Amino acid sequence: MHDLLNDPLIGVRTAQGSQRLNLPELLAALSAGQIEGYTGLRAHQADPWHVFLVQLAASIQARRPTNALPTDAAYWREGLLDLSDGIPEAWQLVVEDVTKPAFMQHPWKSWEAEAADYGVKTSRGQTVFDPKASSPDELDVLVTAKNHDVKMARVTADSVEAWIFALVVLQTTSGFLGKGNYGIVRMNGGFASRSIAAWVRDLHPSARFADETRALARLREPVCRESRYPQRGIVLTWLTHWNRKQHHLSLDQLEPWFIEAARPIRLWPRAEGGLMALGATSEARQIGPKTAENGDIGDPWTAINVGDKKKGRSALTLSDDGFTPQRLTDLLFEQGFELTPLQRPPAGEGDGWFVASCLVRGQGTTEGFHRAQIPVPAKARRALLQKANRETLGKLGQQLLGDAKDVQRALATALTVLSEGGPDKADFERVETWIKAARAGFAKTWEPHYFPTLWRGADEAHEAVRHDWQQRLVDAGQALLDAAAARLPLPSNRRWRALTQAQSAWRGMLHKAGLPLPGRAATETPEPEEQTV
Repeated sequence: MHDLLNDPLIGVRTAQGSQRLNLPELLAALSAGQIEGYTGLRAHQADPWHVFLVQLAASIQARRPTNALPTDAAYWREGLLDLSDGIPEAWQLVVEDVTKPAFMQHPWKSWEAEAADYGVKTSRGQTVFDPKASSPDELDVLVTAKNHDVKMARVTADSVEAWIFALVVLQTTSGFLGKGNYGIVRMNGGFASRSIAAWVRDLHPSARFADETRALARLREPVCRESRYPQRGIVLTWLTHWNRKQHHLSLDQLEPWFIEAARPIRLWPRAEGGLMALGATSEARQIGPKTAENGDIGDPWTAINVGDKKKGRSALTLSDDGFTPQRLTDLLFEQGFELTPLQRPPAGEGDGWFVASCLVRGQGTTEGFHRAQIPVPAKARRALLQKANRETLGKLGQQLLGDAKDVQRALATALTVLSEGGPDKADFERVETWIKAARAGFAKTWEPHYFPTLWRGADEAHEAVRHDWQQRLVDAGQALLDAAAARLPLPSNRRWRALTQAQSAWRGMLHKAGLPLPGRAATETPEPEEQTV
């Protein structure tokens, strides 16, 4: 039922309009450059879905190499069947014979042996289901403690396409979520998150698919050699029974672009129509060994933190602040991180993009979906290709970020003094929440301009670039301080003191940090006589 090999289940956008395709037709259309987008993907599902398709295509190409990516759906249909060891049910969303695999779903030993583990009981001769999810978005990895950030169970149970995307995201990006719910091997521990990052020549979905599929062909041999993957092994990890008491497979059985199915899940028809997801628990992560818990397993989309003090090397883990300019700078210039060949600009001319996304997980919560899309002009790209130039430009980036921190620190002090009415000693803790909001407001004034300013350093004098940057920061800070002075309800008998003390603290800290004074006049302070009660 719902056969990805033959049924048009996936909605796409093309130059000719919207249409629906099966999976082989989708791979053929991507190879032909025809796919411009998807009609049913949610934002956090886009990169995991893209990675899933590239892993499939690259694995098929490794077994059935061609000079160019085929635009014939028959080639991809045969290749998909080859990956599934000739088992067509492995590509069907619902297979009622539970001893056979289904799409992203392991087979059971038998209904009698495992149904109870999946929440199926018999009561008074009736079969009663206790599903893990009754709709696709309940199955998805978005977790909201009070169901108010992104509403759950909004997608109807009969939306087959939504079940496909939810399965792919759950099975290939999940982390630990309570006892018996283990996550994927491509992340740094159970409470981490899977980040996806790549250098992209063209943001068009078909162009990126083709570029990365060809890139994985070049990477396969060195990854097999360095990570000890076999040239021929298992790609789809849901084809055989998993007893759930131990690891199902080990890395040395898998091909390098293997696709995980991390959780014991089975989709099942509902009596009232539509589908539901039955779920069981396991006593171990699907893929071993346990020593692979740092996530450093040769995944081409995963940057490696080489400064991990506990593990030495580990997959990039993002915190809830997301892809900050600091984190992106560290990644782009490999300062504490090691990029994969897929994440570095290839030799050549032209602009490019550094693209990264991550759905950050907490303990039982979602900390936010973060996505960065950094345009890199041709001159900056050339600088990134040469170690000496990359290090010089990276040093400039750290200086620009340091300037932003210095101005932010001075602004926070001035705003605290202002809000306190010009005290002899400011109480930073008392106004902490307000200052935190002010920091966020200040960040919005400079973060969009950071990378364009940094890329100027590829062909301009760094001293001039930095001077312009410092002046921009200081002027933005002065504007925020002026706005706060006009907005805050200061006591009239302390207004003069608050304004003068805040300006004094602001300028004093700027001078101490070696920063320029504001290039625009501050708000004029009122005459003393106006401050009488």
